[in-house]
Amino acid sequence: MGPITDAHKLAYTANVQLAVQQKSSKFDMGFTYHPDLSGRISCLLELIGETTAVVDLGRKADTPDIDNGIEPVWITPRQLAWGKLIEKEDAVKALTTYESQFVQAGAKAMVRGKDVILSQSLFAPRKIGQDGTSMAAWNGRTVVAGVGYSSTDDTTACGMNVKKILRARRYMCGDQVDIGDEELFLSLNAQQIEELFRDLTYISADYRDRKVLDQPERVDILNTTILPANDGKAALADYDGSTYTAAMWVKSGMHWGDFDPLTVNVPNRPDKMNRPHPQMEQWVGATRSEDAKVVKILTKK
Repeated sequence: MGPITDAHKLAYTANVQLAVQQKSSKFDMGFTYHPDLSGRISCLLELIGETTAVVDLGRKADTPDIDNGIEPVWITPRQLAWGKLIEKEDAVKALTTYESQFVQAGAKAMVRGKDVILSQSLFAPRKIGQDGTSMAAWNGRTVVAGVGYSSTDDTTACGMNVKKILRARRYMCGDQVDIGDEELFLSLNAQQIEELFRDLTYISADYRDRKVLDQPERVDILNTTILPANDGKAALADYDGSTYTAAMWVKSGMHWGDFDPLTVNVPNRPDKMNRPHPQMEQWVGATRSEDAKVVKILTKK
């Protein structure tokens, strides 16, 4: 095995950084990005509660002084790490070639790891309170599995369909989420996407701006972006063994950011005959700001 120089390590770092940039995250386009987060925990934002204006105040009345609640929302950093010992004799090629598995596999793993953190934040408890020590469980709306089974039956479990999306929009509107001014996103697994496509083929083209099978890799429905199929893990895993979970949310309700950007190193392992051991590390965080902006959708497995 030839000597590993600093130039080789710099080439590996550059290749990994480029590979990570070119790997598409399935979730971050649906999240609001916050740069330069720091500390063990950061106050992401302060939610200002709704207030009510006074109607017909009356002549010579005092100016209203209406209080509204303030709820700090906090975000906690989580670690992503990857490493792989190079055992092959062509270590230099493995480090300096962009197509190398040590570049591509590591980059894919880091992007998938970030997606796990982002997807888990959809329904995970969030940190709130003045010092970020209080935990608030997700308390949003759920579209039950029976919605869309038939025009008269909303109880018999069925797969993904347009009526479930309409019901999720209805719930958001009922909770005063102004979806007309929001970016909406929907995350489904592969089966749910297939079921939704089947349903769309029965909807008249008069209600659509294009044929859904013309560009199956990109579908926007009811001003809602359908993200690439999730892997059915983390927050979007099986709900109860017979039911899948999907999520619909608005971008202003979900947030993520970097606490420590991606770092890449190639140390040698003295305990492994001094072979190189590429490694990556990144600290990111994600959280939900408002429960009303994230709706859970259940479908038949």
